[in-house]
Amino acid sequence: MKTTIVLGLMASGSGVVHDYLSSREDFISPFGVNEFKLCSDPLGLHNLYLNCYKNFSFFNPSNAFHDFLNYTKKIQDYDVYEKHGIPKKLYKKNFNLLSKNFIDKITEVSYNANPEFSNFKINTFQSYYLKFKKKRYDFFNVRLPVDEDKFLYEARLYVQKIIINNLNLKKIKKNSNLVLNQAGNIFDPISSTQYFQNRKIVIVKRDPRDMFASMKHRRTKGAPHKDVMTFIDWYIKCFSDKNFKKKLKHKLIYVVELEKFLNYFDKENKKLCKFLGIKSEFNYKKNLSTKFDINFSRKNLYKSKKNLTKYEYNLISTRLKKFLQW
Repeated sequence: MKTTIVLGLMASGSGVVHDYLSSREDFISPFGVNEFKLCSDPLGLHNLYLNCYKNFSFFNPSNAFHDFLNYTKKIQDYDVYEKHGIPKKLYKKNFNLLSKNFIDKITEVSYNANPEFSNFKINTFQSYYLKFKKKRYDFFNVRLPVDEDKFLYEARLYVQKIIINNLNLKKIKKNSNLVLNQAGNIFDPISSTQYFQNRKIVIVKRDPRDMFASMKHRRTKGAPHKDVMTFIDWYIKCFSDKNFKKKLKHKLIYVVELEKFLNYFDKENKKLCKFLGIKSEFNYKKNLSTKFDINFSRKNLYKSKKNLTKYEYNLISTRLKKFLQW
């Protein structure tokens, strides 16, 4: 199967490109309009990989195993809202079982102990309970991972099983096109997406004025939307890194400027489709509850002209001049 991974910072418009691809008949979207952050979240799969092999110490893998298992246990019951007021589970049944089986397969050594740092992983009530039960010295599971190649092999199988499970399929055809939103780390796009077969990465960039306007309007969680100076410092820190610019030139990466993509869709779509190896002519899926609407998306362009104060608009235009896209 071929996998297209769409990445972007908060309020970047990555969802627009994802929605376009997922609306096409020749694409499958295992998680609908929702983001798939299992690999990119701070407690997710790539963090586990890094702490097992790139940031190894005696207890780093154990701590990462512990956090990953807690994380997957909680997101098993995580609700998303594709329609207002109607919750649904992001992951289908068996997700937690798949996660536990994956952890067992990538564990080389396992034993219970009480390393000093583990005392800070539990709250006061849990600490008293363990003392009462006389389990103080064996509550934390210390693990050491299998070799790196084995880990990556099992991680790719694990991700593939989750996708198949969400699609309610036994397997996916080799020529299928999958599209996933935010399934990697935009600042480490190649390494963080190594868990997907035959992948290509689309990174979406947007004019910083409209990014800030969108963050303010939506009060985006985790985004620096409350203060324009904080936003500017955050943006410079994110996008001025020379190593990041070099990463964008990788053969697996294609950069989409949101404004160009929407304003000159036919031209920009041909470029994108050529990179992905798909036809630029397409049909929309039938009976979609949410479908890509380019005219609706275009209405969200240049909103900063109206929704930002004159001070905010001019300050971003001046301080982030080299990043402006219109």
